[in-house]
Amino acid sequence: MAIATLTLLASLSALAAEAGTELLPRCGGPFQLCGYVEKGSGVERIPQQFEVAKAFSEGLAAVRIEGRYGFIDATGKVVIEARFQNAGFFTGEYAEIRMDNASGIINRSGELVVSPQFRRIIPFVGDAFIAQLFLNEQRQASSGNERLGAITDPVALSSYNDSGLFHAKKGWLSDQNLRFSIFDKPERGLIWAGTKDENYSDIWGLMRADGTWQVTPRYHHVQQLMESRAIVESMPDYSLPPQQRWEALRRGAVDRDGELVVPLKFAQLSYWRGGYGRALEGKQFNSDGTQNEVREGIVRADGTFLADRYFDKVEISDDGKLPRGRIGKTWYSIEPNGRLIPDQLDVKTVAECPGGLTIVQRGETVEFRRPGDSQPIGPFENTYFRMTDCPGPFSARHDGKWFIVLEDGTVLGGKNGFENLYSFRGNHTAVKVEGKWGIIDRSGAFTVKPGFAKLRPDREGIFVVEEGKDSQWIDAYGKRVEKPARDRLTPEPTLSCEGGLRFFEKAGLWGLQDSNGKTVIEPKFRALSCFKQGVTWATAPDDKAWCPISPDGRRRAAMACREEYYPPGPSHSRPEKFSEIPYESSVLWNRAWLDYQAGKRDKLPEWIPWR
Repeated sequence: MAIATLTLLASLSALAAEAGTELLPRCGGPFQLCGYVEKGSGVERIPQQFEVAKAFSEGLAAVRIEGRYGFIDATGKVVIEARFQNAGFFTGEYAEIRMDNASGIINRSGELVVSPQFRRIIPFVGDAFIAQLFLNEQRQASSGNERLGAITDPVALSSYNDSGLFHAKKGWLSDQNLRFSIFDKPERGLIWAGTKDENYSDIWGLMRADGTWQVTPRYHHVQQLMESRAIVESMPDYSLPPQQRWEALRRGAVDRDGELVVPLKFAQLSYWRGGYGRALEGKQFNSDGTQNEVREGIVRADGTFLADRYFDKVEISDDGKLPRGRIGKTWYSIEPNGRLIPDQLDVKTVAECPGGLTIVQRGETVEFRRPGDSQPIGPFENTYFRMTDCPGPFSARHDGKWFIVLEDGTVLGGKNGFENLYSFRGNHTAVKVEGKWGIIDRSGAFTVKPGFAKLRPDREGIFVVEEGKDSQWIDAYGKRVEKPARDRLTPEPTLSCEGGLRFFEKAGLWGLQDSNGKTVIEPKFRALSCFKQGVTWATAPDDKAWCPISPDGRRRAAMACREEYYPPGPSHSRPEKFSEIPYESSVLWNRAWLDYQAGKRDKLPEWIPWR
């Protein structure tokens, strides 16, 4: 039966490959293994059997098997043996791989074309690559999970300075002190290359795949080609004081061959769409980062103005619609000859709630239509509403004040609205009036008059009053109540992992069981993690590192151990310190997490925001 099932899956995968169906990675199960499903239908085409599954590119996809990366084809067959620390994506005939903590290049047969010797080497076009040597540093141990983005990845080139063009047979084609940025499709063989001038300012030019210049370095800022134009910026005039120097920078645009076709005359030129560019009169931001009020214009491909003027606001579509400009409160469609036509605003339904309340967008505003008689309510500012917000209530803004629209179309807030508010939790919510917070019910009547500097909902019917360093809890009518057992933002304790495994403890050591209570990982670790990408990170009593453990309980030898392990935490935060020794601190932090989940500790170990 098992053989027949595998044969059927292989047949389905082969049919999907022949039909050119796009396959997407999908992971799951107790060990969080990965396979591939058909885009759109979600039908599984390649079973979940790989520790990591990357996206397909040029008909091949990198997968990790027992700690090493190889490549499969669209049927799931391994066509390049899994022997690499990491692997990227095929671009043309080549892909970046990592061995011995360095990057090299293989071809579609799995043969090494460029030996591993670089910090990064990214396929560009033909036999040319963007390469970066190790810069006066020892090779760092690889985790195997570094992002090896292809050249079309928006962040692939962003952090790599001191790079150069390298040829598989000829060696270096350029200096190695360059930065690179995408110009056009890689197959055209053109790429922005930049360095620093004598004033340490960025200076960019357009380089060919053979290392020669299509356009010698002359621009301070460059962007990727959008449709037929790529935006560029003039170099600073160092004879001017810093503020004037920054204000004097001007933008224009080059064509597909790098020729300047839109003169460097605009204070700002921010994008190109639908055959037109968006220009700004003055800088949108000051040199200190503060924002300016600016007017906007629409620029033709030759650099002349459409309608020969700036507007309060412009909209440029890429779907063939005429550009639009707003003067005061009136919108105009702008014909290619520059003639302005007063715009008849389209009315677009944003959401139709099951109870009958409808939200429609009319230009830059939205209005609600009452159930039954469709009586319009509003207008309000075009806040982002979604169908998933139904049935309401909805928070809506008008003239800088907030209002609440209930499910039946009733508006709370009177004529003056609220300065701020929270969403309803049950029949009450907190609102701010004249600098103070109070509580209202669904009729709009105050059950607690405004009088608190800080007040927020905790859970249905309970609110937190924050005064100084202390907090107190009240009900919806202002009566003091005891602090709830757990803050609403703290997750409820659970020893379960995604996929069904569960932590269990024996004699102070931890292991994992399945949903039936069968031991999967013996309880012999001071701490361990849920399975992710086919391994759990664990540390035994005699260990001094966290090591990857496979589903059979054995150390995954192909992967390096690490000094610390923490589950993903909030951004810009660090884990609470439990010891001056990093390894020991990470063990104690994770044990505290497990103890909390087991009900042996009152609070979770903390993530401390960076100051």
